[in-house]
Amino acid sequence: MIKKIIFDLDDTLIMWKPEYIKALDKTIKKHHIKEDKEFINNLIDSYEEHFDTYDPKILLDYINQNITEKITMEFIEDFLYHIGFCSETDEDTIDTLKYLNQKYELTVLTNWFTNAQINRLKHAKIDKYFKQIIGGEKTIKPNKESFIEACKPYKPEECIMIGDNYKIDILGAHNAGLKVIYLNKKNKENDLKFKEIKELKQLKNIL
Repeated sequence: MIKKIIFDLDDTLIMWKPEYIKALDKTIKKHHIKEDKEFINNLIDSYEEHFDTYDPKILLDYINQNITEKITMEFIEDFLYHIGFCSETDEDTIDTLKYLNQKYELTVLTNWFTNAQINRLKHAKIDKYFKQIIGGEKTIKPNKESFIEACKPYKPEECIMIGDNYKIDILGAHNAGLKVIYLNKKNKENDLKFKEIKELKQLKNIL
């Protein structure tokens, strides 16, 4: 029996948009940094390829190792603040969460800083549907430990992971013993033929 549904955040609950790079642009301008914003953005995107947890000091050091003009911790804090406003969802998502919240415990499991993601969920007015929001400060997906932590106090087989990233969300959760539903909007690979949906609102018909 399913007791908990665990959601990925980016491109699952909140669609990431190219214009959200403006959050970084605002921070760069405020701190008078001359480094190319696209280059810094790519560094931030590549962070997970090198580290298994999200730590502001590690992120700061990682960026500074790869740029000429050094940034400060205040830069990181300001960037995370602006990211908190990068959130947009739709009525179908809200309606689906409202429906699921009446039947299951809902959790968010995300590979990013918890407070920034909480702020994004609040800004999108969907934070109230989730009992728990777990960021990447301890460990990140697809590490098994992140899924086990998100399942508590239930067993993995009593939980379903829903996400858009086949390797990180779906395979990672499957390998940790969870059931999975693949949000496959772009008809990407599904070699193991996991159950999939094209839109979150389809969950109302299957859960």
